[in-house]
Amino acid sequence: MSTLTDVEYVRVGPQISARLNPPKPPPVLPPVPVVPPVEVSVPAEPVVSAETTEAAEAVVEEAVVEEESVHWWQKKPAAETEPPAEAEAEPSVEAIESAVAAGIAAGIAVAAPAMDGTAPGTAKAPREPNPRIWWLLCNGGAAAAGHLVIWSLAGDPMAGAHYVARMTVSVPQLAAAGLTAVAAYGGWRVGGLLRALLPGRIGLAVRPLGAVMAAMWGAGTAPLVQTGLNAIEPWGTLLSPLLATGPLAAACWYGLDRPAAQARLIRPVRWLARVPLATVVVSSLLYTTSGALL
Repeated sequence: MSTLTDVEYVRVGPQISARLNPPKPPPVLPPVPVVPPVEVSVPAEPVVSAETTEAAEAVVEEAVVEEESVHWWQKKPAAETEPPAEAEAEPSVEAIESAVAAGIAAGIAVAAPAMDGTAPGTAKAPREPNPRIWWLLCNGGAAAAGHLVIWSLAGDPMAGAHYVARMTVSVPQLAAAGLTAVAAYGGWRVGGLLRALLPGRIGLAVRPLGAVMAAMWGAGTAPLVQTGLNAIEPWGTLLSPLLATGPLAAACWYGLDRPAAQARLIRPVRWLARVPLATVVVSSLLYTTSGALL
């Protein structure tokens, strides 16, 4: 009689899984090339014979002997051994007093610069020249030289002030002369503009005609200037010296002082070029001071 327990149990799961998922073959790798070993050739050391070595040593010894015999003055002498210092004796009283005196003198010499406002051991820096002082000396010397020249020629220490007074009295005439020159130039320029508009000979004559007419108008402006100065008194009296000496000072600066400065001349020549300008300024100041005192 057979039962279920009598049947032999056989595992079929692994066989089924092996049939469903067969194993993959291993990958085929390319063959690895075989590199032949490289042989490194080492040069053989030259064989030096004993005779060659002895000859080279003899040549070197001869060269050393020759160098010592020829260039002996270039070599440093051997360091001489100094004898051991003997034990110093105890200093005497006189040596101690002299050392103390030398120390006191050295201290006084080191502390002396501190009295001048400088740190001990440092030299006193030189003072730089003040440009304002040099400017005053240059212009003052030029003004004094020009004033002395006028004084020696005219025989009067106030000759420059007298000349400025004459120019101040003739301010209306001087102003009229300046206006005449300016008006003539203006008329010439305006005539040039009108020349292109007017035909023929009229266009050629309009420029000189305009300059002459403008100059005639400027020559008759002296009474007008005098009336204007009288109308603004007391400013007219104060402005008259400026109107008289201003153009002259400008001419001295533009004609002499400025070209000398631009040419970079030496200082004596520039100082001589400054003399006329400084003389005009001093003369106008003397006239203004004398007028205020009177």
